[in-house]
Amino acid sequence: MALLSRALRVAATCPRRSPAQGLGLRLLTSGARPTPEKNVPYQQTLKEAREPCAGARGPSRPLPSTANVVVIGGGSLGCQTLYHLAKLGVSGAVLLERERLTSGTTWHTAGLLWQLRPSDVEVELLAHTRRVVSRDLGEETGLHTGWIQNGGLFIASNRQRLDEYKRLMSLGKAYGVESHVLSPAETKALYPLMNVNDLYGTLYVPHDGTMDPAGTCTALARAATARGAQVIENCPVTGISVRTDDFGVRRVEAVETEHGSIQTPCVVNCAGVWARAVGRMAAVRVPLVAMHHAYVVTERIEGIQ
Repeated sequence: MALLSRALRVAATCPRRSPAQGLGLRLLTSGARPTPEKNVPYQQTLKEAREPCAGARGPSRPLPSTANVVVIGGGSLGCQTLYHLAKLGVSGAVLLERERLTSGTTWHTAGLLWQLRPSDVEVELLAHTRRVVSRDLGEETGLHTGWIQNGGLFIASNRQRLDEYKRLMSLGKAYGVESHVLSPAETKALYPLMNVNDLYGTLYVPHDGTMDPAGTCTALARAATARGAQVIENCPVTGISVRTDDFGVRRVEAVETEHGSIQTPCVVNCAGVWARAVGRMAAVRVPLVAMHHAYVVTERIEGIQ
């Protein structure tokens, strides 16, 4: 059980007020709602057949002839990239998505955000991401990302893992991330529903939380387009034109799609599990391997947020 739920997310048993209450924020997602098969907030289950390629329906807006940057992929990484490009003042940024935003793997992610990682760079990056998701996007767009600060609890089923969590807690202190290594008894006091008989301890990070992936991407795209960026859905990329300059350096020249080409000197590959295929379009090897993953989805359990 501990291996299945390394990043078990639970919350205190007392009910909490929705983050949207009192903030004047609107919850805007992709229309996620309980499916006919399961009472979980996703539009479709993994067993449902995918729709035919959205490219056949035409792009959501006309393609520009040129762009300073083309971002390929409309999932979490692509939307975050476009948002930060726009916020940094980069003009002429365009995001291309082959179907709809989050239609790849982002729509069924768990939406967990925990701040402690072994790399100091990741700790800083995740702290920034938390500020964007929990505060900035709401202020900039009036949309709610579904952020819930329900804390993160990491399970140590052996002494080595507990020692690792102690190192993470020390790293967190250096970067201002509050965390606590708890004994099994302390964990039980914090989360009475939990079975702690086989645990050596836990790492508790009270300011971790969860978000709605579709709602977050919607807010990121809204904030980016408000600053002049463009999001074009239903526009599959079919190729990347590359030229060799006078110094023998290969440079991007254009992005080819089913609906035309965009001249650009810069491409950002944010295609997720399809990044290797996109890289091959420009003769670039992307060292990425897609792997199966799993998480448990249940009906709502009383006392757990």
